[in-house]
Amino acid sequence: MSLIGLDLNATRVRAVQGEGSRAEPPLPLGLPLEGDERELPLALSLEERHLRVGRAGVGLCRRSPHLACVDFLPWLGDERLWEGGRHRLDATAALARVCEHLQRLIGRAEGVTVALPAYFSAAQAALLAEVVGRARWRLLGSVPSPVAVASATHDHLPWSDLAVVVDLDGYALTFSAVAVRDDRVCVRHVHPVPQLGRGVWLGQLLDGAALRCIRLSRRDPRQLAETEQALFDQWAAILDGRTGEGPVELVLQTPHWYQHLTFSPAELSALCASLVQRTRTEMQQFLDHIADLGPVGAVLLTRAAARLPGLTAMVEELIHQPDAEPLIEEEDDDFGVGLIEGNMLSARIHVLDEDAVARAAFNLALRQQRGDLPRGHLDCVPLRGRTADERGPTRLPFRGTA
Repeated sequence: MSLIGLDLNATRVRAVQGEGSRAEPPLPLGLPLEGDERELPLALSLEERHLRVGRAGVGLCRRSPHLACVDFLPWLGDERLWEGGRHRLDATAALARVCEHLQRLIGRAEGVTVALPAYFSAAQAALLAEVVGRARWRLLGSVPSPVAVASATHDHLPWSDLAVVVDLDGYALTFSAVAVRDDRVCVRHVHPVPQLGRGVWLGQLLDGAALRCIRLSRRDPRQLAETEQALFDQWAAILDGRTGEGPVELVLQTPHWYQHLTFSPAELSALCASLVQRTRTEMQQFLDHIADLGPVGAVLLTRAAARLPGLTAMVEELIHQPDAEPLIEEEDDDFGVGLIEGNMLSARIHVLDEDAVARAAFNLALRQQRGDLPRGHLDCVPLRGRTADERGPTRLPFRGTA
């Protein structure tokens, strides 16, 4: 019996698949959603007679933006329309097209649990369940992505009080406060900032590259729609897939001229310095707002947020004391060691990997399929009970104390 954990946001869909019938199922594997690609952009092209789902829509967002339906997920249930050519559709119809496109892969699974953006409302989650039901998905339930990742990471990082989750998609940069109360993980406060969404960062990088090109060759790549689209696509690929700290290279080519651009990590951070400063202000206001909820024990950055130039360094500087050593951990590390509790300025920073949210959704799908969790939308998730091996050796009582 196969189960799927789906990570869905305004930018893209990402999924993992694994067996759910075994007592100890193996780790889920990544599921290609568009050819050999692991991610399916949540976009539609309105250019041709028939709607096209995925990268075809993203490839129009600068060349012919009126023919691209992108970032529609936050408007699910709203009256906003996307019109182009003979096509006219709202966010619900756009999502239905995406679900139909994925039905060949997702529809064969015995159960699917979807992790949704933190800013998604319960009414939108119910509407999404109707849409995927019409696409013949066997939906087990849905959950806010901060709850999913916090419940999954709490086994390894036993933070107390609050964890802050920072996420990014095409709609907003979102800060979420997640709390553990009575062995249940719940979202206590969500602060989306649409002015700092993924498109804003891409636009800043594109303008910076265009100004560099003007200084070098007196040519502005934004004057040609095809060249601007090519530059946008390169920045998007870098922002989505850049893992190293080396320089970034861009190539601009038209029938009449060619330009090669190189940016060092420091130059990338400089290009986005104003956005990083705005992010710092928003995050500080968010931390001030949740101060009454308790101290912050962990900060979880999704990979999309961590890839923004300068953002991780800013979060580290904001969270930690000036004389504290950096405490940035990767998913595979033992990031529970050395946790300092009881002080907002000593929280541990943890960078999630690409599939962290989808794997967390898969873990919840296992629990829902087995009956350990109710099916449907879950605003709060009970922590998974630890086995005797995970709790360690039995502790013997001595003078009334274990």
